[in-house]
Amino acid sequence: MENKITSGIWFVFIGVVLLLHNLDIIHFNFWAIIKYWPLLIVIAGINLIAQDKPYGNYIKIGCNVLFLGWILYVGMSASKTDWTEQLYNSKYINIENPDKDTPLSDMVHIPFDSTLKESILEFNGGAGKFEMKVEENTNLVSARSGANDMGMNMKTALEDGKQRVVINAKPTSKSKKSNAVLINLHPDVLWNLNLNYGAANITGDLSTLKFENLEINTGASNMNLTLGLPQIPHSKIDIATAASKIHFRIPKDAAVKVEYTSILSKNSFEGFESDESGVAKTANYDDAENKFDIELEGAANNFTISRY
Repeated sequence: MENKITSGIWFVFIGVVLLLHNLDIIHFNFWAIIKYWPLLIVIAGINLIAQDKPYGNYIKIGCNVLFLGWILYVGMSASKTDWTEQLYNSKYINIENPDKDTPLSDMVHIPFDSTLKESILEFNGGAGKFEMKVEENTNLVSARSGANDMGMNMKTALEDGKQRVVINAKPTSKSKKSNAVLINLHPDVLWNLNLNYGAANITGDLSTLKFENLEINTGASNMNLTLGLPQIPHSKIDIATAASKIHFRIPKDAAVKVEYTSILSKNSFEGFESDESGVAKTANYDDAENKFDIELEGAANNFTISRY
């Protein structure tokens, strides 16, 4: 009974915070509390010590409520922007926030060069809705704000025969739910993608995209991506996020390995042969010529892979 009470307190706390954050009633900085995860061990120890003791139930409830109250204070009082830069820098990503004097546009693009074989895209955005599509047109990459509520600038350069493109996006609307950007990628190059978002809704059909690396750094987001068959020996996907719902649709014949180090998370991998010790593989992974290698790290995530 005591364990049910303390577990119920945690579930109610997490559910209420996520709901209020998603409704834009509060801004809760989930990454600001991650570094305090060792305190969970302390709370677990207190619960064990107080078990079967006189007034132990009251001690456990009081300690858990005080701890969650402190976590609420930390998450609510932490900076709304600095935490993303700290996260990205810890992943060796250079964040270039749009300067207030830098001209911003509701659309940026770079023409496609048929001699180009490989390209790098770094997209740095805040909270909002981001949709990715793969289309064969005159642009290598383009990004467009659907309702003029996201300002962007772009930097590009050739590096060792690769076209490097950096797009920085800044919301111009107060509501994160209306800040929408559509990103189009050309299918005839090998892509290396580095996508950095705040609390976002991320969708995309990448079934015809050929990529070597796909790195996604975000927090408190909803991500729904469709992938095709891997087109090179190793297509690597790195995801660093917390308090997010992630859904990948992957073909049934695709060879996939998932390595995950996540706390308080729920994982569901359809069509995988093994799932133990933080590693899950499809039956055809070891013998396949082309493979997806997925790494997930974070906390309080819901990660689902379905097959089509």
